[in-house]
Amino acid sequence: MISCQQLIDFCFDYIDGSLPEDEQARFTQHLRQCRDCVVFFETYRRTPELTREALETQMPATVRESVRSFLRAKRGS
Repeated sequence: MISCQQLIDFCFDYIDGSLPEDEQARFTQHLRQCRDCVVFFETYRRTPELTREALETQMPATVRESVRSFLRAKRGS
């Protein structure tokens, strides 16, 4: 079985499909036994999708102006 650090190091290759088959098996075996790595991997795997969604979200104009006013006031103090 691989270590937690190795799992972290292999995440991109696993998702990309370039991790050798024997390492893939060790990767999935580790996930079956390590809840912390499952949480980490799911977060790692979902980050690009969540980032795209966040970038598509439009801030309401009233909120944007409130933030700008707040920052201007802080900068002026």
